[in-house]
Amino acid sequence: MRRRCVRAGTGVFVICLLLAGLVAAAPEDDLTAPKKVRRWESNLSIGRVSNGRLGVVKSLWWFGVPNVLALGLSFDCIFREAIPLSIDVALNAPLPVVRPFVCAGAGAALNGKGITHYGGGLKVRLGRRFGLVAEYRHYYYGVLVHQFPSVWGKTDAHYFGAGISWVY
Repeated sequence: MRRRCVRAGTGVFVICLLLAGLVAAAPEDDLTAPKKVRRWESNLSIGRVSNGRLGVVKSLWWFGVPNVLALGLSFDCIFREAIPLSIDVALNAPLPVVRPFVCAGAGAALNGKGITHYGGGLKVRLGRRFGLVAEYRHYYYGVLVHQFPSVWGKTDAHYFGAGISWVY
């Protein structure tokens, strides 16, 4: 029952996020001023991980191809299990208000084991530089299975979260 409520709440949130993006008008462009290309973006989202823990994702992106192809650093946290730092690549649809994206990355966690992930989501612009982000990520990472002797294994987790997006 609880899982159904969480899924329904997540679905309602995503639908509201899409509607907010469609209702919000894209910022008006000043045709007389030269356009400055904004290449930096930062996202911060908080959400739930499939293993029942809280997760936080902080990403900093640099757009090599403005509004389309980005390289970035991602500092994620799956509380009490993994704290990875990864290098990521993202591909964004160059739409003005609602921008879907996909991303993938690899890196290392503080426990010394590797971590990889892939995912995607939506960014909704609410202003020139500010917006909302809803994202999903699927992580693969190493966990300690047995303390003595040390036995490590691989596990996976799904992250669903929402937060803010800021363009520099």
